[in-house]
Amino acid sequence: LSLILNMATCPVRFQFSCDNIPEGLNFTHEISKSLVRPLSHARQDDSYAYRFQRAVLPFLKEHEPVCRAASNPFCGICGSPIATVLQTPMSFLHKEGDPYVGVLVSGVCGKGECESQTRQAIQEEMFEVGAGAEARVGAVVCAVCGKMEGIRKCGRCKAVAYCGKEH
Repeated sequence: LSLILNMATCPVRFQFSCDNIPEGLNFTHEISKSLVRPLSHARQDDSYAYRFQRAVLPFLKEHEPVCRAASNPFCGICGSPIATVLQTPMSFLHKEGDPYVGVLVSGVCGKGECESQTRQAIQEEMFEVGAGAEARVGAVVCAVCGKMEGIRKCGRCKAVAYCGKEH
């Protein structure tokens, strides 16, 4: 029975916050109903953060090209042309009546220092808007490939995580 419940899905809004589109980019995707639950239940479930990241990662990858096109073409730190966009998902799946996933999108040039500073700014912004621990359910993924296994945080900034030395 629990396997059947885990397979049940419901439509969830994904709201991508990009520089050049004030209203954001909105898409709807089917998410496992087991992820749409009160915050208190999510916090008690040790696997929730992992399952959340696994569920949203394909949608982040799917919308990366349109997010890049909707982002400032220049790095917000050094002004160089962007090489990629960082997508930071935040779970608001606990919001009764309108569960959604907010995604902060930030263009970066590819330099490690710029990426580190951008990630630090994202973390600060999340706490300023009250997202902090409520919205970001604690999962840590590789800043380069999105991998969730064998992750270690940067020893210098403590904000960026990587799956290995090559990343």
